[in-house]
Amino acid sequence: MSTTLQERMAELMASTGWKVGDIAALCGVSSSAVTQWKDGPTKSITLEPAIKIERASGYSALWIASGKGGKLAHPVSPDEDDSAEFAGEIKKLKRVPIVGTAKLGDNGFYEELSPIVGAGDGAIEMVTSDPKAYGLRVRGQSMFPAIRDGWYVLVEPNATPATGEYVLVKLNNGKKMVKELLYRRPTSVEVMSVNGGERLSFDINELEALEAVSAVVPPSKWMPD
Repeated sequence: MSTTLQERMAELMASTGWKVGDIAALCGVSSSAVTQWKDGPTKSITLEPAIKIERASGYSALWIASGKGGKLAHPVSPDEDDSAEFAGEIKKLKRVPIVGTAKLGDNGFYEELSPIVGAGDGAIEMVTSDPKAYGLRVRGQSMFPAIRDGWYVLVEPNATPATGEYVLVKLNNGKKMVKELLYRRPTSVEVMSVNGGERLSFDINELEALEAVSAVVPPSKWMPD
């Protein structure tokens, strides 16, 4: 059965809990543009914002833009283990715990994490399907204006880091950094400082973890425990 863009947007928003402003911020468009997708008279959405919605929600960009194909970008088989890759599930609005403060400096940041998830300093309400998602409060100006002092980052350990997007780099020597991922090769990764353009390359054996930073969140989204 064919659906309209307005019907597809209504289903997306009902499933994710997103508001017009949330979608506008995600896609980098005005709220009035999203309102037209939602209420009309616009009958189409370009591929670029549809892809951004797919990455954040799990809904297929093709389905969002045209109504064709399956709703989910990567459907999950019913008999898959619950611990399998979570991509393809519809993401839900949930409270994500703030588990520490990332003090950003020229060479990375110092991070203090609560040993118990949820026992940190409040939470941010975000759309995610990663059960291990957590937030960090960012202090310092080394990534300004991309990440501002006092804002938050949403980290999804189960997500696959994407080239050109931010990642949390954890090295075996204890150093931790938020950088832009340039390349990910079988034996190494290359990252870049957002504001200064400095490039760093790490051997894969130097890495403890490479985790996707899925969103940068303003202080207004913070809520107490």
